[in-house]
Amino acid sequence: MCSCSTYEDLEFLRKVISKRIKESRTLKKSFVQIAEHFGKEHKLYRCGECNQNWQGSRAWNWGNDEYLFKVPPIDTDSWGAEVFVQPDELLIFTAVVSDFLKRNTFAKKDSVCSVTECEQHAVSGSVNCLRHHFESLQRARMVPSYPSGRWFKPYVRENIIPAL
Repeated sequence: MCSCSTYEDLEFLRKVISKRIKESRTLKKSFVQIAEHFGKEHKLYRCGECNQNWQGSRAWNWGNDEYLFKVPPIDTDSWGAEVFVQPDELLIFTAVVSDFLKRNTFAKKDSVCSVTECEQHAVSGSVNCLRHHFESLQRARMVPSYPSGRWFKPYVRENIIPAL
């Protein structure tokens, strides 16, 4: 009996990831594994009743335990080339970025961002707007890069850190 619709997308809360890890042990028993990523960190499952796809990924910050989350339809070759971004990694990323934004003051200046075609105001301490300043810090490895993987709704960059 399919219960896919009773599972929500994962919120970025430690307790939500922990709960899903516990649920996943039982949940995956009702699915068929249709692919495994070459590093074996990720697996792609499908519900035999409703055809909902689920990605199983390992949450390194939770003891490397596997947890499942819903993902959009995808063929196994495309998924194997690039798995979906993991909610547990997004949780860690958003926590680090939120802390960075709280510890620093980025007042808007009168000048416009120096990046061509960007119309946002530059922020104090930079010639760029906040988003482009942050991206330059990412290139310099002073702040973390976005987690790798195929982005999908509701996990899209614009929803992750709206201030950027």
